[in-house]
Amino acid sequence: MKELNIIKQKKNVKIFLKDSILTVQGPLGSLSQKLQITNVNDFLFISSEQLDLFVKITKKLIKSVTYGWFIELNLNGIGYKSFKLDDKIALDLGYSNLVLYKPKSNLKIKNFKNKLVLFCIDKDYLYNVAYLLRNYSVPDAYKGKGILFRNQNLKLKKKVKS
Repeated sequence: MKELNIIKQKKNVKIFLKDSILTVQGPLGSLSQKLQITNVNDFLFISSEQLDLFVKITKKLIKSVTYGWFIELNLNGIGYKSFKLDDKIALDLGYSNLVLYKPKSNLKIKNFKNKLVLFCIDKDYLYNVAYLLRNYSVPDAYKGKGILFRNQNLKLKKKVKS
C-alpha cells in the first residue's frame, strides 16, 4: 500500500490506496471505499469529472475517522420510550409488542427516556439505521406523534369538522 499525500491530512490520519480501494485510518477506526480509478505503476488516472468526487469522498472519510457522526432521534407520543435489552435496542411505540433492533458493533446507541443518540464513523450506515428506526413510527401530521429527527419541525394539520 502506498500512502497518499494529495489532500491535506490531519496528524493522526493515514490515507492508503491499493487496487482502487481507498482506506483511511484514524483515531476512531478505519474506513474503506471502492473507487473507479486506474492505478498504473504508482500513477493515478482519474477522469476530470471524477476528481472532485474523489476529493469529496476522501474528505468525508477523513472527517468520519477523526470526529465521527451522530444523529439524535426524539420519541414524541404518550408512552413512547426506548431502553436496552442485552445488545439490542427496544422501542415501545404503542404496538402490542416491542420493536427490537440489533445494530452492528460499530454503532453506539445512547438512550434516554424519550431520546436516542446514535453515533458511528460510517455516515451511510448511520443514516440508514436512523431512517429504519424512524420508519417504525412515522410522524403523524395531525397529532405530532412519532419518531422525529432532532431539529425536524412538523406542521400540524387542523382536523376537518364534518
